Amino acid sequence: MGFKEKLKSHLPQLLFYMTAAMFLMPMIPRGARPVLIGLYTIAAISSQIIDRERFKWNYFLLSSSLFFFYLISLFYTEDLSYGFRKISTGAALIIFPLITASMSKRCLSYVLEKRYTLMWFFITATLMVTIGAFVIFSQRYSFDEVILHFINIIRSDISGWKIHPIYLSMHIGVAMIFSLFLVQKGLDWKKLILLLIINIVFIGFLLIMIKKGPIIALVLVAAYLVLMFKNKKLYYVFGLGAIGLLSVIVFNPKVNERFSELLQVQDADASLTNSTNIRYSIYKCVTNVIPDAGVFGYGIGDGKNQLIDCYNEDAAFLASHRYNSHNQFLGIILNVGYLGLLFFTLFLLYHLIRAFYKKNYLFIAILLFYCIVMFSENILERENGVLFFSFFINLFLMLDYNFDKKRQMSPPLDNFKTSP
Repeated sequence: MGFKEKLKSHLPQLLFYMTAAMFLMPMIPRGARPVLIGLYTIAAISSQIIDRERFKWNYFLLSSSLFFFYLISLFYTEDLSYGFRKISTGAALIIFPLITASMSKRCLSYVLEKRYTLMWFFITATLMVTIGAFVIFSQRYSFDEVILHFINIIRSDISGWKIHPIYLSMHIGVAMIFSLFLVQKGLDWKKLILLLIINIVFIGFLLIMIKKGPIIALVLVAAYLVLMFKNKKLYYVFGLGAIGLLSVIVFNPKVNERFSELLQVQDADASLTNSTNIRYSIYKCVTNVIPDAGVFGYGIGDGKNQLIDCYNEDAAFLASHRYNSHNQFLGIILNVGYLGLLFFTLFLLYHLIRAFYKKNYLFIAILLFYCIVMFSENILERENGVLFFSFFINLFLMLDYNFDKKRQMSPPLDNFKTSP
């Protein structure tokens, strides 16, 4: 067997290993990620060439439409320097649709069939990042200091791995969603106990960071999955978990204070700041500048600047911190207008409706989780948000497609049977 034949034979395994590396991204230093993604792209395009398949143009154009609007907006934005930085950050919005549109059906099918193994990779990587950071910080600070200041030191004290607690909370949320799918699929008791311990650790870190958006999104998505799976064991686990979480919110003063902020809405200033008040003040400015955004928006480089100009007039404290819109959908309107939001919404709704029809619960869960968080965060404007969103969404939506006759006769993907 010649080299070309060997390469063709082992190409699905190669793509699987590279996809596995992508699932390990939480623990891969940020500087190494572009190299990994570049190699992944080359491998995907190579599979298309070797298997002589057509590029999935319709899928690619719809999935990357928001990025093309960003590019077009460079022609009318004034702050080109900031605009190009945002284009660089959002490159994942076109790279992962390119990878999925290029990857051959044979390789995609092989990778997706091993999705449960890939889930373990992501869960492990997220666990190592959280525990690893905690152990490193414990060597520099006291235990109480680490608990109290974890949300601050996690984004500054680890070179190459620093991450905003919002995005670490999102990683944990996705890992816990994966855990539900692993439990529903079926695990032996040793793996089940291991997974339970891991998720208890995850819950502990969620409560240390107390980021309300990811926690609320996780609870809502988990409730949806438990109802869809109709698994009595998951009913008990979710019920106990919900009672435990509610108890912590009610009886832990720090956690109770953070969630109570949701009911204490007022303008923020330098002496009165919490996440809810800050967002309330931000949204007041957003509503002032959005009417002039129009169909095409201010441009990828100027949307945030328009907000900062408003902050300087009404809330100088916000201007000094250069806050974005803290709502991804509003941020899209500011940058590329209502037309950009329309195409992004079409992308979400088309694939969501298709996933409901195909009973692709994995895609539905991940998409709903990220979309709920988008109502309070601009996750597509940060690397740790857009990278994972685009990767997971573009990979798991491929579960809707049948790649061969054998799979066409199979039950809908992730449409689990009711457990006893």
